[in-house]
Amino acid sequence: MAVPVGALCGCALLDPERPAGWIFCPFRLLTGIACPLCGMTRGLASLLRGRWGEGVGYHLFSPLVLGAAVAWIVVEAGHGAGVWDGRGVGRWVLRPAPWVAFISLCTIYGALRWCGILGGPVV
Repeated sequence: MAVPVGALCGCALLDPERPAGWIFCPFRLLTGIACPLCGMTRGLASLLRGRWGEGVGYHLFSPLVLGAAVAWIVVEAGHGAGVWDGRGVGRWVLRPAPWVAFISLCTIYGALRWCGILGGPVV
């Protein structure tokens, strides 16, 4: 449970209006090009501040990632409290299909942004 809580706390500390100037994305560091997930951290930071339009503007799938992080926290907390058995969810999440689908959608979305069809890449 520390991973999603830590990630959301990190995003909550980030002010999307004033980026820190650091680039954490290995793809962007190596290529100088915005990756398919570019804008996700700023999108999550905006969503956590209640600025939903801005969050979706940074990355279309940021609400999906926020929902997944909250679900992860709820499943882990319920499992830890003995309310339910979260192993079934864990087995489903570890399958490759959800990850391949998410990465594929983000890649298509990123390509559409690179081409200027859905605005430009958020850098």
